[in-house]
Amino acid sequence: MTYTRGLTSLMLTSSLVAFASTALAQDAEPADEIISTGIRQSLQNALVAKRNASSLVEVIQAEDIGKLPDQNLAEVLENITGVQITRTAGVGTGVQIRGSNSNRVEINGVSSVGSGAGRSGIGFEDINPAIIASVEVTKAPTAKTIEGSVGGTVNLKTIQPLDLKGTLLNVRVQGEDSNLSTGGIKPRVSGAFGKKWDTGGGEIGVVITGSYTEQEAVSFRPRADRDNLSTAPGSTAPYQGIQFLVHVGAGE
Repeated sequence: MTYTRGLTSLMLTSSLVAFASTALAQDAEPADEIISTGIRQSLQNALVAKRNASSLVEVIQAEDIGKLPDQNLAEVLENITGVQITRTAGVGTGVQIRGSNSNRVEINGVSSVGSGAGRSGIGFEDINPAIIASVEVTKAPTAKTIEGSVGGTVNLKTIQPLDLKGTLLNVRVQGEDSNLSTGGIKPRVSGAFGKKWDTGGGEIGVVITGSYTEQEAVSFRPRADRDNLSTAPGSTAPYQGIQFLVHVGAGE
């Protein structure tokens, strides 16, 4: 059976490091303050979040999501200890925490409703990573944790427009070619734009993301009868098209 499906991944990383020069004289002047931003700051924020958590929590920041060679959020989460993923035609679609599919998925702390059977939550292949700021995986619940999960809780935190310090612009273009695919190179294009304005009476911010992906995933299902072994021909069907998500915030 052959599936044609969509997939997205994106990241824009920037780093700015200010170096303080030291004088060679015996009486050196006090060093200037060193400010680090970008990937190093992202890693530091993730470690601080883990250290301050009251339970066993794993945190992945946006820079970590983009620098890993994975095609969607499910495959990114596979890099966390104790987290496994489920696959459809070889592509990651869902997560298992400590072997259980009964997990809760939250978006900005609000429970999501799964489209399939069980309590595994939403399909991670349907989410454009461009809108994700960080991912938190709680593997040891506390008394304040909302019930409904056996393995753990995955909290997807999106980019907040009012938290932007400047214009956000992320673009990622990829291509994939395989001897099993038809029609040449399959494109993957994703991006995000965000900006915050001061209207005089308050601030308003907007984050818009979009993605378009073409990918063929082939699965072979051998069928055996009493005397013969044969494979049944598959069919091609659209799985995921273009996605758009608009997030608008306003405040004073």
